Amino acid sequence: MAKKPLVGICLPNKGNFFAELFIRLNLYLSGAKSVSLRANNHISKDKIDGMILSGGSDINPVLYGGRKDAHNTKLDKKRDAFELDMISYAVKRKIPIFGICRGAQLLNIFFEGDLYPTILDFDEYIIHQNSIFPIKDVYVKKKTKLFDILKKDKIKANSIHNQAINKVGESLKVTAEHEGLIQAIEKRNYPFMLAVQWHPEYLFYIKEHRELFNDFVKACNKKKG
Repeated sequence: MAKKPLVGICLPNKGNFFAELFIRLNLYLSGAKSVSLRANNHISKDKIDGMILSGGSDINPVLYGGRKDAHNTKLDKKRDAFELDMISYAVKRKIPIFGICRGAQLLNIFFEGDLYPTILDFDEYIIHQNSIFPIKDVYVKKKTKLFDILKKDKIKANSIHNQAINKVGESLKVTAEHEGLIQAIEKRNYPFMLAVQWHPEYLFYIKEHRELFNDFVKACNKKKG
């Protein structure tokens, strides 16, 4: 029997217990093994066949030319630096990358894009709801990797974020939106580089969101093979 691919999950040194648990569950259901990668412990990075950038705290605004005080949650500068290094490591080796929420934002910054520090910086009158359950319509663009995976041009997704992508990074493509806010980005001509603003790990009971992990793991298998 062929060995399962190993996926590294980038996480903070402390916390994100439930996110890690549900990401590991999705990877298990998709036929992959997983290992945690943290700034204080990433000795397994040389063994990974794929990498997930998980959600979490706001990203240091200095990294994208923002004001030093442009954030709503406690910063984790050590995690920022570690994960930017991990993206660089993965890109050089063409390792599949899947970004989730904060992970999508950090991936965008790596490619020299920037963020809205808060949703209200996009539109001060926007009514932004947060929920672990699917509450918003995400419109998926056709002729994209995301559309190929989901097979739909509209899906329901959850919303657990207070920042959003503004200027899109170089060589990245916007593949989904919700009320003008970017919900997904991807990079063509790469084994798998896709990132979403929502949290599909909590929506494993919905086929479309499971398919994101399934397709990612397929790419990891190809990398491994």
